[in-house]
Amino acid sequence: MEPKWDGFRLLVAIDDRGHIRAWSRRGASLGDRLGSLLAPFAGAPRGSVFDGELVALSCRDGRVAKDFAAVRRAVLQGDSAAVSRLHVVAFDLLEFAGDDLLALPWVKRTELLRDVFPAGERLRLVQTQPASVGAHERLVALGFEGSVLKRPGSRYRPGRQITWRKYKASHRAIATLRALRQGRDRCGYAICDLDGRRVTTLGSPRLAALIGRRVELGYSRIDADGSLREVRITALDV
Repeated sequence: MEPKWDGFRLLVAIDDRGHIRAWSRRGASLGDRLGSLLAPFAGAPRGSVFDGELVALSCRDGRVAKDFAAVRRAVLQGDSAAVSRLHVVAFDLLEFAGDDLLALPWVKRTELLRDVFPAGERLRLVQTQPASVGAHERLVALGFEGSVLKRPGSRYRPGRQITWRKYKASHRAIATLRALRQGRDRCGYAICDLDGRRVTTLGSPRLAALIGRRVELGYSRIDADGSLREVRITALDV
């Protein structure tokens, strides 16, 4: 079991000349947006490809908190303050010294990853532990979105796969529906008040009769800026 980090998927490759490339899950080049973050990869074996998550850490209520909004500011807007808070959390090794590792079992790839990853202050290895309900709940209590379960013998396959399962946290809160709006994307949005905080989520015209009433919101966690992640309306007129 691994904690589910909340950020941008990041792959980092060191070619046979020592050049470092980094790109997102959708293939967008990110190396020139990350400042000095990738510099330690110069010491990694050439011909290697690491898979991981680009995350940002901040402080909220005296505790370290995941900050997805900062990741977006760093990658999409080039915010230098946000870039300085970025970390790479590695969880897989796809190539090593020019050898393709995709067919190796996950447990073997993880062993190699721990041997060759240039871990440091801003480059981290994902922490694994035996899977259990209690372990999942402890990760959620620490502020993670949930957990990821991987079969030890599983091979690496891009995209969704049945041998890796994500179990997301599920939190609930009661808010007041204040208004409905149509966004620039022509989607409908519900504006809710949660203890004085404005929360926006998808909403349809059928909610118009409930304006001023209480609704139940579901979400996966609270971001460092206090916003709710993956928020949705789960019950009406509660």
